[in-house]
Amino acid sequence: MRGTGSNYLIEVEQLFSSGRLKTYSKNQLIHYEGDPLSHLYLIQSGYVKAYTILDSGDTRTLLLLGPGDIFPLTFSTSLNWEDYQIKYFYQSLTDTEFQALPSSVLQEQIIEHPEKMKAYADYVSASNQAIMHQLEVMKNKKAIDKVELLLPYLVSKAGKEVKPGLYQLEIKLSHQEIADLSGVTRETTTTLLKRLEKSGIIDQKRGHWTVNTNKLPAPSFAV
Repeated sequence: MRGTGSNYLIEVEQLFSSGRLKTYSKNQLIHYEGDPLSHLYLIQSGYVKAYTILDSGDTRTLLLLGPGDIFPLTFSTSLNWEDYQIKYFYQSLTDTEFQALPSSVLQEQIIEHPEKMKAYADYVSASNQAIMHQLEVMKNKKAIDKVELLLPYLVSKAGKEVKPGLYQLEIKLSHQEIADLSGVTRETTTTLLKRLEKSGIIDQKRGHWTVNTNKLPAPSFAV
């Protein structure tokens, strides 16, 4: 939820103020798909990916989560989390630190305090909008558009501005993960990334990415 600057984010942090600080090292599995929803986590630093495993055994990265994001994502229409099962696998992409709060404690706060319920609802709404944006990216017919439109999302989640309009991603992503997030095959993704690199939109050196937002179509970029 980086860059929103909304007041509800302060209230969300307060929801987790009594949580226990936990750390995970890079590439550590935090939750399995199907685990019970015992805790929710507010990321303080670092990055986490949500992914699923297909029947073929292949993995598919679905979302990236960074500072200010809450996970696991819950899609229950009520706050009846006692029997809720986590939908995805969650794994740290970097060394990660977050506040861990028992789901029952968060549930109690939300139910008993209307203002906290509103803050949580505002957060969920903003998260859903981000997810819908990703789905819209995947609906584009042209593969190049899918990959190009993914870049603002990556910048908003994990970009650090090093020069005006030039952002360095604070995470390393494989071509397969880019393919998963944009809905394009890995082979096509590799070809398109080379094209974007040649045009000066991206630069890949030693696994570190920089994105030149000045060269992106203006309507597609918003951090």
